[in-house]
Amino acid sequence: MEIELKLSIAPRDVDAFHQLPLLKEYSSGAPEVQELFSIYVDTPGLHLKQHRSALRVRKVGDMWLQTYKGGGSVEAGLHQRHEWECEVSGPEVDLDRLLPLIDNPSARAALEIAGLAEQLREVFTTSFQRTVWMLHLPQDTVVELALDQGFVSAGDDCVPLCEIELELKSGQTDALLAFSRTLRQVISLEPSNISKAQRGFALRFPKADSSL
Repeated sequence: MEIELKLSIAPRDVDAFHQLPLLKEYSSGAPEVQELFSIYVDTPGLHLKQHRSALRVRKVGDMWLQTYKGGGSVEAGLHQRHEWECEVSGPEVDLDRLLPLIDNPSARAALEIAGLAEQLREVFTTSFQRTVWMLHLPQDTVVELALDQGFVSAGDDCVPLCEIELELKSGQTDALLAFSRTLRQVISLEPSNISKAQRGFALRFPKADSSL
């Protein structure tokens, strides 16, 4: 189960965020910067979206990863979702490699329909720079803090992306939430219930329900 807190940040506040003493206090070293490009896929009838799932392939450096997310809950910016991930050879989904990893029956069932692989098409993409700090918080809690800046694109349309994700790697959710409250006392941040996948579907199908 992936547990992460999403917070929106205004682009004008990004420079100030980089200078926050809190980041230096809890981080284990200098932040890592990554350039990430993701392709989200679904069927023409949006089969995966109807099952509250998202499937993508993401380029990270010279490596491609496919990720499947499904189920879970979202409340006050805290996203809790099942997630499965593995490396693939290129920008194409490989369901044969993914399916053996999925141990949740309902999530697996959504991928096991006949002919699904042949129906998958690109729906939208994301392209952004990710700056990552590894934070060591109280209660033996490790959190990955990611600042994402870039765009969500669908066809000729795109919208800017500027958000922070606090992902629990180990330890206590309470420690993550406590840190986020402290963070919000020193810089303007707002909890966000909207995932990148939801942003993409809303851009691609502006008149449809974009929930997952």
